[in-house]
Amino acid sequence: MKQRKFVRNTYGISVMYDAVFFIVMISISGAILLPALQSNIAIESSVETHREHVVDEALNTFLVSRIDKFSYKVGGDIIDDVAGSIGIDNSSDGIYGSITNWLLAREQLHKTHANLIAENLGCQFRLPLTLLGTNRFNFLTGDFDRQLKNETKEFFSSYFGDKYAYNLTAQWHPIKGVDFGGELAIGPRPPDQNCHVAQSVIIMPYSPHVSIGGIEIEFTRHWIETTLFGDIIGKIPLFENLSSVLENFTYGNPPFDTLENATNASKEYVTGLAHGFLIDGIQNETNATVFPGVVNATVTYMFNKTKSAVNGFVEDKVNDFMGESMGSVDRVFAGLNSSVTSPIAEWISEEINKTIQSALNTTLGSVNDAIDALEASIKDNASKLIHQFIDPYIEMFIDAIFDFIIDLVEELGNPDFSDILDYVKEELSIWLTERISINKAEVYLTIWAVRR
Repeated sequence: MKQRKFVRNTYGISVMYDAVFFIVMISISGAILLPALQSNIAIESSVETHREHVVDEALNTFLVSRIDKFSYKVGGDIIDDVAGSIGIDNSSDGIYGSITNWLLAREQLHKTHANLIAENLGCQFRLPLTLLGTNRFNFLTGDFDRQLKNETKEFFSSYFGDKYAYNLTAQWHPIKGVDFGGELAIGPRPPDQNCHVAQSVIIMPYSPHVSIGGIEIEFTRHWIETTLFGDIIGKIPLFENLSSVLENFTYGNPPFDTLENATNASKEYVTGLAHGFLIDGIQNETNATVFPGVVNATVTYMFNKTKSAVNGFVEDKVNDFMGESMGSVDRVFAGLNSSVTSPIAEWISEEINKTIQSALNTTLGSVNDAIDALEASIKDNASKLIHQFIDPYIEMFIDAIFDFIIDLVEELGNPDFSDILDYVKEELSIWLTERISINKAEVYLTIWAVRR
């Protein structure tokens, strides 16, 4: 191979010059951009990005982390009050705490924080009606709240240290936009600015399958769209009346040949269907329920459980509801203070009846009568809230339906009404299922830096 002298290799020298020139230009560019990279804006942007990552990672870690052993006492806060009222030391460190923990503690082993939050939201039963300063009706799981909050505070205190303050909020509203379901808030209220928020969705431990009068019903989008509105809804009187109005309008038959008459009549029938779906239930031509309203199903279910529990306490048949444990505690209390006969049953019966009668401003007989009145009052309040919430959406839905019919008539002149009917069924099922969220809850974590 013939060797060439370096001084005569002009190609190598050119590459060297290019490399040196490139390095010099990079250095000059860095010197020019360095002040911008060190500016307050760049630093703040980097800090904001870091904190967004911190809050996202914190929420995800919290929700998926498992608690090896979590427990709470059924009716723990109630029993503590009863024990205190009859002169028993209800501190958790003494014999009282040992007995009640042994008899009443409910353990939740190896569950994630997401599982525990979902179960807590599902058992709260928060309602539009306020009693004793709270809108939570389930009085047997107050200790569940207390223990879950303590566990959550312990987790985030360890995770954030003293660098960040936080607020964890979880919400489950089976009917979107209506204050009905469960809520949990842990931590101070966030400031109005300089906060970072992460959001996640958790699945509720709720079985959507319901059996009513031998009819199998599911609170799922697929069942509602394919079965309820695909097979069943056509036989519902309200929908048959709506179909008649839309058909007469399509072909110009009086009295619904005008847009005003047809719109007013359609609004009445769609309102009935919407309220039946969300509140009281939908009945067929024989007045048999083919779909329980969301409010009706959940409120009735919970109140039936409550009446069973209260009757068990009042009638001293606690075993039917909670087994031997509550009855054992009742006997322990009665033995410690012989002047009180069945103190738990007596206290619960009196307080529930007194509270409900005071809230409803009426005089009632038995506890069951009071609970029935409260159930009716809550459904009435929920109905009013839903009525206010849903009416604007009903008008928008009806306007969209008639716009579709008018455009189709202008295009085809004499359209096939079966196509219109199929479109209305599909849109109505989508519209109503978008109003509910039974199996999902939302969790928000907000953090902000602690100023020192």
